[in-house]
Amino acid sequence: MSKFRIEDEAALLRTIPPSISLAAKIGVGSALLILVLMRVPLDGALVAFSQLRPVDVALAVVLYFAAHGVNALKLRLLLPQLSVRQALRFTMIAVLYGTALPGQLAGDAVKAFRLTRAASRAGDVSATISAVTIDKVLGLFALLALTAVGLGLDAAVFGASAVKVVGIGLTAFIILLALVVAAPVPAFLQKWTVKFSAWRRLTLRPSTLLQSLLLGVVFQGLSIIVFAVLGTALGLELSIASWAVVVGLVSVVLLLPVTIAGVGLRDGSLVGLIALLGQSQSAALALSLTLLALNILGAAVGLLADLAGNDQDA
Repeated sequence: MSKFRIEDEAALLRTIPPSISLAAKIGVGSALLILVLMRVPLDGALVAFSQLRPVDVALAVVLYFAAHGVNALKLRLLLPQLSVRQALRFTMIAVLYGTALPGQLAGDAVKAFRLTRAASRAGDVSATISAVTIDKVLGLFALLALTAVGLGLDAAVFGASAVKVVGIGLTAFIILLALVVAAPVPAFLQKWTVKFSAWRRLTLRPSTLLQSLLLGVVFQGLSIIVFAVLGTALGLELSIASWAVVVGLVSVVLLLPVTIAGVGLRDGSLVGLIALLGQSQSAALALSLTLLALNILGAAVGLLADLAGNDQDA
């Protein structure tokens, strides 16, 4: 049993804003949540909660952890030296820190930092960091792709301008992905990127990228289904295409590192989007709070994984 390694995170924590900034982000999240509660009575959300059945919650929990299992497999494709146990552990640790720190990207930063401890088994440090970065880019690409499909199927609901914005974002990610995967490294950077280039050449084969992208689509698809299962149980009536758009837009908003655990951001964006679609704001708030509880459950599992293992364990 390993101790909770606060000291071990010192190098990473130096890059995190000081306590006054952290307090400000907690304040921002609290202020956003208060604004939502001023517009949406909590009593209505509690009424919506009463419609949740244990079977719906259980299904959402199973799908949530299945999605993270898929994410772990995706990471292992890019770092094949990782064991399945390691991949699952680091994935759940990312969930822990993505919940406890401002912005979801913080979880990926911690995952990259912690993976370097296993570099002797998982490959060179630069390759490890590159793999986490590409893993995130592929995940975001899959998210945008499904959002674009949802917009295309429900274009009349969301409007042509929304389709154009997501299309531009998807194009930008295609270009970024092509640059990372295939573009030659500039000569002045080569002495720092020799090992990255070797890892890219040996690991990023077209078949690996395709499998990673497909797993990214599965992960995002399961996330959409989690929203749909809980939302439907709470009385929200949206098509699966609309849920894909809602999940995509809310997920992009949650990348902003301005609140802890997405509190306030998730509530405001979800309530606003659901209201635009003509659905109950109270049910949307109930959904947001249920998703927060689900993320806290994932973070708890991540904490247990952190405490019960070691970064060098196979």
